[in-house]
Amino acid sequence: MYKDDLTPEESFKIIDKAISNFKINYKESAQIFLLWGWILTLACFAQFIILKILQSKEAFEQIGLFSIGNWVVLILIGFIIQFFIVRKINKEKKVYSYLEGYLKSLWMVAVLSIFVAIIICIKLEIEPLAFILLIAGIGTTTTGLLIKFRPLAIGGITFFIFSIATTFVSGEYLNLLAGAAIIFGHLIPGYLLKSAK
Repeated sequence: MYKDDLTPEESFKIIDKAISNFKINYKESAQIFLLWGWILTLACFAQFIILKILQSKEAFEQIGLFSIGNWVVLILIGFIIQFFIVRKINKEKKVYSYLEGYLKSLWMVAVLSIFVAIIICIKLEIEPLAFILLIAGIGTTTTGLLIKFRPLAIGGITFFIFSIATTFVSGEYLNLLAGAAIIFGHLIPGYLLKSAK
C-alpha cells in the first residue's frame, strides 16, 4: 500500500534521492575530455610532423604505414588509460545517475559514427576530417547542454566551425587544424570543467 500523506522529511528524502540520481560529477567528465583532448592533439601534431618529414625525404611509400601506426598506437594508449580511469571512478562512485548512462551511450554512438564515417570516406576517396569534427561537435555540444556547462557547449560549437574550415585547407595542414579544433573543443573546456564547482 502507498502512503497518501508524506511527512516533510520523507518528501525531502525523495526529492534529494531524485536529484542525486541525476547529478553528474564534473571532475569525472573532465578527466575523460582531457585524456582524449591530449591524446588526439598529440596524434594530430605527430601526424603533421610525420607527413612533413616523410614528404621532405620523398618516402611516399612509408607515409601510409607511419600515419596509420601513429593513430592506432595513440588511440590504443587512450583506450587503455581510459579503462583504468573509468575503473577507478566506478570504484569510488556511490551514486549512478541516468544522465551518466545517457552520456555514455551518446559517446559510444559518436565513436561508432566516426569509424563508419572514416570507412565511407576511404571508400569514396574523400577527406574524413570534416565529418569527424562534425560528429565530435554533436557529442560535445550535447554533453555541454545536458550537464549545463556553457564552455563545453561552446567548445562543441567550435568543432562545427573547424569542420567548415577543413574545406578550405588541404594536405598535412589539416592535422594542424584538427589539433587546434581539439584544443578549443575539448582541452580548454576540459580544464574549465575540471575547475568548476
